[in-house]
Amino acid sequence: MGASSSIEADLANERAFIRSLGDQCPLGDAEIRKWCWCHERLSSSPSPTPTSAASTSIAPAPGSLAWIAAWSAIYGDYNPYSRLPNTNKDAIKNRVAAATQALEAITTVEQQIFPAELSKRIAQCALNISSSSKAHSQQIPSSTTDPVALTKASSSNEDIAAIEARYYSITASVPQRDNNNNNYANATQSESNQSQSQSLVNFLDGIASSCGRRGSRISLSKLFAISQDSKPSNNSLFEGNSATADASKIILTGYCLALAASYLKSLIDQGDESRESTSWQDFVPQQNPSGMQAMVYSLINSATRQRQHGFGFDYSAPTRNPNATSSNDTAVTLVEFIEWAETEAPVMGSALPTFLLVLFTFFSPASGDKGKESRFPPGVTPLWLPHLTYERLPTSTIGSPSSTFFPSPTSSFDLFVLSCTSLTLASGRWHRLFSSEANGLSCNRLMHSILGYGGPTIILIRSKDASDKGKCSSGVFGAFTSTPWAQESSGYYGNSDCFLFRVSPDPVAIYRPKGGGDGMDAFGTANQESETRNFMYFNPEARSKGYDGLSHGIGFGGTSEMPRLYIDEVLDSCRASPEDLTFANGPLLSGLKDFSSSASSYFEVESIEAWGVGTSQLVEAALFARDGQRQDAEKRIRQAMKGAKGQFLEDFQSGLTGNKLFQHREQIQDRDGGCDLKEVGGEK
Repeated sequence: MGASSSIEADLANERAFIRSLGDQCPLGDAEIRKWCWCHERLSSSPSPTPTSAASTSIAPAPGSLAWIAAWSAIYGDYNPYSRLPNTNKDAIKNRVAAATQALEAITTVEQQIFPAELSKRIAQCALNISSSSKAHSQQIPSSTTDPVALTKASSSNEDIAAIEARYYSITASVPQRDNNNNNYANATQSESNQSQSQSLVNFLDGIASSCGRRGSRISLSKLFAISQDSKPSNNSLFEGNSATADASKIILTGYCLALAASYLKSLIDQGDESRESTSWQDFVPQQNPSGMQAMVYSLINSATRQRQHGFGFDYSAPTRNPNATSSNDTAVTLVEFIEWAETEAPVMGSALPTFLLVLFTFFSPASGDKGKESRFPPGVTPLWLPHLTYERLPTSTIGSPSSTFFPSPTSSFDLFVLSCTSLTLASGRWHRLFSSEANGLSCNRLMHSILGYGGPTIILIRSKDASDKGKCSSGVFGAFTSTPWAQESSGYYGNSDCFLFRVSPDPVAIYRPKGGGDGMDAFGTANQESETRNFMYFNPEARSKGYDGLSHGIGFGGTSEMPRLYIDEVLDSCRASPEDLTFANGPLLSGLKDFSSSASSYFEVESIEAWGVGTSQLVEAALFARDGQRQDAEKRIRQAMKGAKGQFLEDFQSGLTGNKLFQHREQIQDRDGGCDLKEVGGEK
């Protein structure tokens, strides 16, 4: 009875301590307890993997990112407050096995995907793990205690529960309570205990901030801190113009984090039986891709514009040289980086939280279905490099050729750039609906492939190099829309979740709707023809018989007579103008110095692709909707043909067929200039 009362008192004291920490950081009670337990082991000597577990030759350094990832997996799904008895004798064994997998995976990431020192920077600058911090190892369970062996030798659930309770104890973290004022006696703690307590608070704050619990701006601040040349002070993240980081290092850090998260997710999704088919070679960062330089140019030019003219962007050639030897030529401040990211790459703030949450939670043996977005806490949207899928060619039993825009789909930097622009584009899957390489360079086939598709789409265009003619050079640009291409129309439709973009080689540019598109004229009355709402346009010539005087093809922005981005139905008058009333102003084409010339707005298409984007469930539903619309169209055609045949049979049976077949002769007999049918074949 006394022992039971003591356990209950300890749990009550522990709960009160955890709740006091919860007032300081936005984490749940279960999460706080887990990270308190992991924090006790940051600088302890025991290995994260007991000797009876799956063997591994990897020895992570205490306090490293690999170290904390392994301990996080060992804690796994343990819940000391559950009233259900533990009937799984292999629970700890499974958690330790998961820790071994996590340790091997993060070691591969550190050695093959991350640049040197990046993992260490994440541990120190993002998670606030100090290499000099020391845990109270004498209060941690003995290193000679092997919980896997102990639970294996135990026969009762009570013994197993007792072993787990001892192994997962956080007594070293919980201070003594002051019974007089019912609070913690921090004032009477020793200097060492106070230092350890502050280390724990800093660690929990790092976990909360880096895992997206304090919002995207704080996540971007952590990404910025990791990219700095030296460890920032506690206040340097908010010092604005005084703290700087190299623009190319910031972009490279975000890119590598997205690659690492995608690799870990792919590794987990495939399971133990097929894990060997996931190769880290597919996720190695590309070396100096043109898209990376274009994104760096975009950040540098944005920072320059903010310094010279306030907030704004310059989408022309770079104003500073990113290849200069001086770091001042490529340095940006935190404020400049956040302002650029929130406009051009709003999803980039999810790069660090996605990587850490996958590493810390997806290796749990009780995490459920692998790779589900639902395992992310509310408010945290994952950033993946999407998985690309392809439609099979009608005349082939094998898959279509890979994308001409993403030759290395698992590590494409351009795919990373586009994923950073929209939550939908970062949602996990891109399904190719059309490719000029696989389907032929035909706008009619492009229109057929997207008509009826019931989900968001992105269209990518690569222009031909016509710089020798004073026109644009080869570049990649396009448009995204979340509205399905559900109808053919002479007018515009869609919503503000639509934007134009340029990827490379000139600075990355995202042209979102300007706002104010409320359909009102200057007098505040409804104006249905307002050009500020001209988002997307789909008008094939067959719909209008070619007599409506409008542009025939696919368009975005502008007017129905002259869309801003226009893919002509016969591909001989494609156009990409630098401005309109719907989207933000700026050039889509690359290599141009004079954007005012209307002649420079025309381009020739080298290649074009259309992709359905979103979650796998969304893409499948959209494909199902397109198949249904196609089946309905075929049904109407069959009914029309059946009706024509039925009318012909009725006329034939009634004897009217002959009269109707030659009725046209009588209609043209007396026309001016008509032929004399009576003389055809006769003598005159």
